Amino acid sequence: MRIVPVALLAGSLAACALPPSQAQQIPPANATLPASLRATPQEILQDVLTAVGDTTYSCRRDGNRLSWVGTGSEATLVDAARQSVGTVAPGRYFTAYDGSYMIGRVTGEEIVTTRALPWQRLAARFNAGGARQGEGRFARSTSVQRVQTTGGLPPVTACDQEGTSLFVPYTATYLFYRAAEPAAADSAVAPVATPTLAVLHGETPGAAQNQGQ
Repeated sequence: MRIVPVALLAGSLAACALPPSQAQQIPPANATLPASLRATPQEILQDVLTAVGDTTYSCRRDGNRLSWVGTGSEATLVDAARQSVGTVAPGRYFTAYDGSYMIGRVTGEEIVTTRALPWQRLAARFNAGGARQGEGRFARSTSVQRVQTTGGLPPVTACDQEGTSLFVPYTATYLFYRAAEPAAADSAVAPVATPTLAVLHGETPGAAQNQGQ
């Protein structure tokens, strides 16, 4: 069963139906991010993609209480030319249309705004190439940063029917990194600007547990 509350949908459709504008796609520089989200000095930026899709939730019981529990994200990945190049799937799967893919695990999380999914850093726990081993868009990805999120949070009110599924529209920018190659010319994508980042520290990452993958 697919449920999208009318009030939530009305406020989200305009912002989430299409990728953000080019200006909004400008990602923050690695050095401006909170320490828990930063890529390591041994990594270089490889790809900047925009995700447009839904964060999924399931109504589950904990004792006598029902609540929305995050089960992952389902989204299309779009490049700077507005071309669809892959997908995000529950389980933190990033799959490119060339057959390569990466599975991530969360190593850092920060609440930047209480109105959207937290920003995250995911380290690759597995990746694979497409037709040939080691080749493909995500074949060599070592980590991903999820930043510039909009939407994706469940309603404040608790659910009332166990087993019900909820799809909440969201967008995000994903920054893919790979291991640097010493003494090799690098052609990685670089951010066009380094805007200042303001992070809300009034809430802790624990408040966003189970909200999105």
